[in-house]
Amino acid sequence: MYKTRGEGPCLTWTKDQNMQPCVYTSGHLLNNRSLMPSQDMPKAMSTWHCYITIPAENAAIVELNKVIVLMAGETKPSVIVNQDGSHMFCYHSSYPMPSSTFALAIGIWPEYCTTQGKNHYVMEANHISSEPCVRIFAPSSLDGNMLKNLTNYLAACFSALHSVLGQYPLQRLDILIVPASFDSLGMMCPHLLFLSQSILLCEGIEAEGSMFYRVAHELCHTWLGVLTGPSDWTEEWLTEGLCCYLEDVVHTRALKWGETEARERLELRCLLKYRVLKAEISATPEDLQKLRPSGDETVTNSISSSAEPCIVKNGLNPGKTLLQVHYLKGFFLLRHLERISGKEEFLEVLRTFIENKMGKLFSSMDLLEYCFEHLPKLRQSDLTVNRVCREWLDSPGMPQALSEFDIDDGNSLFKEVQNQLSTLKAGVRRKRKKRSDTVQGTASDSSSDSKLLLPEQRVLLLDLLVEEDVKLSRPQMQRLRDSLRIKDAGAEVQHSWCELVISRKALAWLGDVERFLSQHQAMGVYLYGELMISENVRLQALAHKVFQSLRPNMAENQRLAVEEMLFPT
Repeated sequence: MYKTRGEGPCLTWTKDQNMQPCVYTSGHLLNNRSLMPSQDMPKAMSTWHCYITIPAENAAIVELNKVIVLMAGETKPSVIVNQDGSHMFCYHSSYPMPSSTFALAIGIWPEYCTTQGKNHYVMEANHISSEPCVRIFAPSSLDGNMLKNLTNYLAACFSALHSVLGQYPLQRLDILIVPASFDSLGMMCPHLLFLSQSILLCEGIEAEGSMFYRVAHELCHTWLGVLTGPSDWTEEWLTEGLCCYLEDVVHTRALKWGETEARERLELRCLLKYRVLKAEISATPEDLQKLRPSGDETVTNSISSSAEPCIVKNGLNPGKTLLQVHYLKGFFLLRHLERISGKEEFLEVLRTFIENKMGKLFSSMDLLEYCFEHLPKLRQSDLTVNRVCREWLDSPGMPQALSEFDIDDGNSLFKEVQNQLSTLKAGVRRKRKKRSDTVQGTASDSSSDSKLLLPEQRVLLLDLLVEEDVKLSRPQMQRLRDSLRIKDAGAEVQHSWCELVISRKALAWLGDVERFLSQHQAMGVYLYGELMISENVRLQALAHKVFQSLRPNMAENQRLAVEEMLFPT
């Protein structure tokens, strides 16, 4: 018998956006989101029953009939009101799952909506589809229009998922908009999806869901991470890289982008991913750059062939949870294989492989050998399984095939970014010639009536302004902020704006940085580092101020990372 202590790091006790008490299981290193003190191999799976009792004496704190208990159970809970007034919630899972997938959330969250789903089969466009019954829970302070946009996207996303991966394998799904202190944009558990408010917080044209691709990413984890996954913990690229690749396919189909729009927008997204990967690899220790750090000697093999203790490399390294290398390097490997094989052929083979592995675990070799066996063009190329492992999985750094990223010269979206960048640079040159500020702005330093760039374009433009160290004046910065509609923009655009503000030491917009760090905590960790290395007293003071206010509710890994930036030893 064991007892989980309330102060254990697998549980986060905090307050939601309405300042109501809540608790949820958080991703925590090896134990991940588990309440069980289990560090077994992923193949160690079990069924479970769970009974959560909320004592009657808690009625003095909250109204018990408003308390919601969400769990990774296969059915909605049965709720029993005992004679003493306590409420008991009963969940279960009749199919075996790793204990690390067990998830729990308790709080006072209104149920925004329930979609009945299509648990019965219906004919749509000559094929059978099935959607789960979805319940959405969110704090009452969250804008209902944002939740409506999410609901609309979900319907399109499930349809797109069906076309890419097949029938959604679960009959029900609860979605919870978690508190701002949640340390990632999303976490998929069996029948329960935690989503960050950062995915929703945008207005105007941005309300169409510029970050909803993250919803597609998490739903792909139902297949890759929940119902199947890597047999070796250290090969997480098999879930994260695959979902990063599939999110673009699903998101494109969900939004019904035309062929040209899809090609150009996805190319911009690839460029942004490439820039992030290149930057991370340049600043990441080599042992964290490998997608298969154990090589052929997987954790599973080492356990079966040796009596020595099994060591999961970097299993307790808090810095690893903040990296995207395994997402992005895996994404570009899959994109490389797709380019050789043909997109539709590659997707079909991936789908069949995943279907065959449902309820099982697999390794990098399993996936690669299957692809080479079933994709003739891949087999006929100069690539081999061993070469892919050597160049992409077992070596640090950028593979030779990723030494550079060339964007299509005919990409109109990229050209628009280049034109905006040239206009801003021209304004800076005019300033140096000491022309009046009125003249500086006449060429539309991104004037408010110019075409609004897409989210991907705005992120790229802002990143290039930082990279090329373009010295914008204060009026130019204000015009740029207005024209890019930073206030209403999605979190990714706001993050890039904050990087520009910090790099320019533009103190007039420190409020934007402070709001971002508070509202989008899952995305703000590296901004603390940029504030500190700025060597500007006010910027550094802001980093300390925000950290002190958020520290009590910060996720452990984020807190440790920020403390290292603010208080280096």
